[in-house]
Amino acid sequence: MEEISGFELPGRKAEYLKIIGIMGGCARTNEIAQRVGVAPSTATKTLLSLADEGYLEHTPYHGVSLTAQGERYARFLLRRHRLLSLALSQFGLTPAEACREANMLEGRVSKDLVDRICASLGHPVQSVCGPIEHDLACCPDAG
Repeated sequence: MEEISGFELPGRKAEYLKIIGIMGGCARTNEIAQRVGVAPSTATKTLLSLADEGYLEHTPYHGVSLTAQGERYARFLLRRHRLLSLALSQFGLTPAEACREANMLEGRVSKDLVDRICASLGHPVQSVCGPIEHDLACCPDAG
């Protein structure tokens, strides 16, 4: 399996995968559209594109589910977001501020930097916005 760099997808598509990951790996198009803040037809176009790229399985009128590749990438996206939020909270930002700032920054942060942030924070298990699932390449004792 190819190594994740953190830059495989544009920000909007990454946001869709992250949201689907938060929703448990399966979701209906209308739910995703509502969370992203777009029309269902716009969400459908993006979801079909993600399915064509191998990140999702799309079942018309039922929604989408993450493929193995999509699940792996969604986990990375959640880990990156939560580690950035935690790091930003160390600078006095409230949890809501840290989460909002992480949303703006995360698309510009590589997996290598995420692993370095994780190590510098002592491989934390909890962020200001949820649990942190560790990557065995970064945190070999997490498995």
